Amino acid sequence: MYAETQSNTKSVSAWWAAAGAVSVALAIAAVMGAILVQRESTRPIGEADVFVADVEAIQAVIGEHSDLDMAVRAARNSLDIEAVSVVASDGRIASSTSSNIVGTYVINPLLLDSINTGRFAGLAAPTDSEVRIDGLGEWDPGDVLYQVVAPLDGEPYALLLFYDVASLLGRRARPGAIQPATLELFGLGLVFVTLAALAFYGRSRAARRYEALQLESELLRRHATEVQRKNTELDEARLRAERALSLAEEKIRIRSEFVLMINHELRTPLTSVVTGAELLRSNDMEESERMAILEMMTSDGSRLLGIIDQILSVARIENNGLSKDLAVIPIGELCTALSAEFVESTDTAVIAAKTDLKALLMVVRSLADNARIHGSSEVNVQCSTKPTIEPDLLVGSRPTAAVFISVMDDGPGI
Repeated sequence: MYAETQSNTKSVSAWWAAAGAVSVALAIAAVMGAILVQRESTRPIGEADVFVADVEAIQAVIGEHSDLDMAVRAARNSLDIEAVSVVASDGRIASSTSSNIVGTYVINPLLLDSINTGRFAGLAAPTDSEVRIDGLGEWDPGDVLYQVVAPLDGEPYALLLFYDVASLLGRRARPGAIQPATLELFGLGLVFVTLAALAFYGRSRAARRYEALQLESELLRRHATEVQRKNTELDEARLRAERALSLAEEKIRIRSEFVLMINHELRTPLTSVVTGAELLRSNDMEESERMAILEMMTSDGSRLLGIIDQILSVARIENNGLSKDLAVIPIGELCTALSAEFVESTDTAVIAAKTDLKALLMVVRSLADNARIHGSSEVNVQCSTKPTIEPDLLVGSRPTAAVFISVMDDGPGI
């Protein structure tokens, strides 16, 4: 709990420091913004800024009206402009708030060139015709007005704007008094300075709290580490005990099953040998019958020796581990030793397998014996360079060159 408090205190201290730094930065930004706003408020507006702002506003108004005459009137009423006109590419005035100049042509070469090339241009020049406002003559031909040509985006027309020079100069001038925005930004900077002071004060308190808890937290951390190490050791010991118990139970189960199986496997050949010996005691049998009994006793005796050999092999594996006596055996010899049928037509002279023949014989005989015991009337052992039976489950990758041994029977299956 104290370690968590230590971490939280350190995190809070960092947050206080970050908040203080951000507040200082914002205060500086607010003050700089106030200075820039005040400086900008006292700087005269450029003529180009006035013209661009008016053109953008007129462009928006024209886009809202389908009637061109209504559009230029709406634009004229929303701005401090003497007249708004729309000029075709040939210089003919198509629409204007001064209706008497509609249908006339722009004569000034500079303005006409700007209309043809789609460039922005403006100059103070005498007017070619009378300029009227709301039907009343305000400007006579020859009066000097500021005339501006600006292209219309997406339209085959251009704008022709008329400005009174004195009115234009008045729009460019700005008051030199302190602006409200300047005072607001200075106030905002003062607020940020106050927040920065509070943030650094909070950080100092958090730092003192952190130092007070540091020693105790370190002691608790060491204790927690020791407890965790002990818990890990206990968990590992418990897992080892569980694995040992599971292994012991599995060994007991396997031994019980092994004893039952050996009891069954030994009883059958021993019964055959004992029964054959009892039959041989009697003298009232023919020689052929006697030889058949001896053959059966010999076969069952060999089988009994094989079972005993398997038991000894299992004991050696359990005590000393699995030992392998590997040797390279050609496939022909391997099939002959297994009494298996070779079913592949590949050239056998170059095919060999590295294996423990004795262990392999034990496995194959065990499979064949199980098949015979559990109801098979025919058991076939085959060896091939290709699999003759596809497994239901294939783990890993199949080798490119191998010898496949199959034990097949016609029994009911397991």
